[in-house]
Amino acid sequence: MPCLREQEKCQKQETEKLHKIMPSIDFNAEYALSSSQMREVDKVAVEQFNLRIMQMMELAAYLMATLVREVIPDFSSKKVLVVAGKGNNGGDAIASARHFANWGAKVTILVPEKVNVMGAHHLELAKRMDVEIIHDLEEIKADIVIDGILGYSLVGNVREPFKTWIEKINKSKAMVFSYDIPSGLDPDDGTIHGVVVNADYTLTLTYPKKGLFVASAEKYVGKLYLGDIGIPEIVYARVKGKFPRIEYKNPFRKALLVKVDH
Repeated sequence: MPCLREQEKCQKQETEKLHKIMPSIDFNAEYALSSSQMREVDKVAVEQFNLRIMQMMELAAYLMATLVREVIPDFSSKKVLVVAGKGNNGGDAIASARHFANWGAKVTILVPEKVNVMGAHHLELAKRMDVEIIHDLEEIKADIVIDGILGYSLVGNVREPFKTWIEKINKSKAMVFSYDIPSGLDPDDGTIHGVVVNADYTLTLTYPKKGLFVASAEKYVGKLYLGDIGIPEIVYARVKGKFPRIEYKNPFRKALLVKVDH
């Protein structure tokens, strides 16, 4: 049934609908992880538990596509621009393009000439599905932008071509969904590395990062969601030996995708 009342009530109804599918969790920002802690979590998961990055990438891709489809019900009529960087964050975004295409959206991937091995794997799959792949663009005319440019390992100011890509994203009228952390935002203190994506929604993975909760950063983060990409709870117990202040509370008891309230 179409919404006939004022915009705020419509948004509230959409939020309530979304929360029936994706429950909210109250999260104490003190428990968020630093970038060094998150790197250790990833390292232990891969080296001690033999969890494959490709496995986690597939889950990250599906969770982002699921979030977008729930936020935008008339998804199949939209144009989606996936903007990917060279690393694993870009691989997550590229992998998500397959789901968007399978679900009927018109998808374009904007990607640098060279990406890592896993990103290249997902890019090849997208090519076989006849997804449009480009390496530059004049302006963004998409309805939805997936920001997978830079993740939590960013060091120094954002460099080209990513700086220009971020500026174009921010000038567009598209609804923007960022992977893990808006590109250009510092994962530890929420400062801006020259430029930053102004996201409407951020899907952070595994566990929230400290920079997402800094007051000055919240306007760039938008609505914050958390996705489970399969890292076992015991990994955090192992990491706690190196970082005693980690207080892990499993947020995925009810769902793989949850809204973070703080």
